[in-house]
Amino acid sequence: MTTQPASPAAQPAVLVQGTRVEIRGVALDDPILAQQLESVDLVDRAAVIERALAVGARGLATMGLGLDLAEVDLRVHRSVERVTDQAAQRVQAMLDEAHRVLTSSLDPEQRSSMVARTVADFTAWRDGFLGQVDPDAHDSHTGRLLAHLQNLLGPGGALEERLTSVLDPTDGGSGIGVVSALIEERFGELRELLAVERGRREEVDRGTAKGFEFEDAIEAALRTIARPLGAIVERTSRSPGSLAGDALVGDFVVEIPDLGRIVVEAKNVRSLPLTGGESILGQLDRAMANRDAQMAICVSAQDAFPLEVGCFGVYGDRVLAVDDGEGTMLGAALRWAVTTLRAPSHDRPEIDVGAVEERLERLRMMAQLFSTNRRTLTEINASVDKVRDSLDGMRRDLIELVDDATTALRAPQPAPVLELQRTS
Repeated sequence: MTTQPASPAAQPAVLVQGTRVEIRGVALDDPILAQQLESVDLVDRAAVIERALAVGARGLATMGLGLDLAEVDLRVHRSVERVTDQAAQRVQAMLDEAHRVLTSSLDPEQRSSMVARTVADFTAWRDGFLGQVDPDAHDSHTGRLLAHLQNLLGPGGALEERLTSVLDPTDGGSGIGVVSALIEERFGELRELLAVERGRREEVDRGTAKGFEFEDAIEAALRTIARPLGAIVERTSRSPGSLAGDALVGDFVVEIPDLGRIVVEAKNVRSLPLTGGESILGQLDRAMANRDAQMAICVSAQDAFPLEVGCFGVYGDRVLAVDDGEGTMLGAALRWAVTTLRAPSHDRPEIDVGAVEERLERLRMMAQLFSTNRRTLTEINASVDKVRDSLDGMRRDLIELVDDATTALRAPQPAPVLELQRTS
């Protein structure tokens, strides 16, 4: 260490006042100290020199050079506290700056912040999306869709025009016109059936027809049903057929000119098995062979068929129906047989069997309901008028179902014979 010469009037180079030491005009030629200070900022070099002097004074004291060790400790402690305080201040300043920057980035009130920009972008997207689906905006997607639906479904639209054309009752070629004509035709047939039924009931009430046989009732019903069909009814229950001299199976034969023959077997028993040696299907096969017929019908006066048959069942060219002689179910069975005979059997695309099966199942259900109401009508004479209204509606539905099934059967198919079995 070297000191600059001082004038006589100058202050001392080293001044000690209590614990304070001031050094003026001191120059050090120390390469180690110079190297250490080169890497330190100018504002921090005085603190580094202070620490170096404190450490050096402590070292001198410990080496017995006359410095108080307690004083050195105190100075070192103060130097450390001062350095620690400066470091804490600098760290706090950095934390405050980081907090300020983060707060400004997340402050939605500042337009330049990240949150404000995100909210602005979302608001713009939301406004654009709502504009595209706004039903009040004619150029939006929803507005164009509603306008298209209005043109199709609204007043004066395409749907209204089509419905008006189809449902015009004054147009004979419209759907409702055709249905009206069919309904009128069916009501005519129903009036005939009801007239026959009322005549028979009046005769029973007077006691003039008590004890008539089931075959007689079936014969009367068959002849009434065959009248509009142009068919010929022959009672063959006492006449042998083609199988043998004593083969009487096949009670009636209904011949449809230019179509074929339908054999009708009348049964008034408690049970009619569907399979086995004496099954009703086997009897109908023998009846067709005995009477040279192409279709066979078994009409039972009681619910004698197995449960899977119900009141109406179709098994290929054999039809099973429950009818106590009133004639409705017998008429449905005969219509089905005539439709099957009329259906072409060669060179035709496949029939929609599913559609026919669906109508046949509905026909079975309606037949079961009709049979139940018939029993109710017989047992409860007090409500005969109310039940008769129900029966009239069911007769109409039955005939319409048969005609509907007729339309499905007339669709061409390659198979020569249509086999229909009730699904489980």
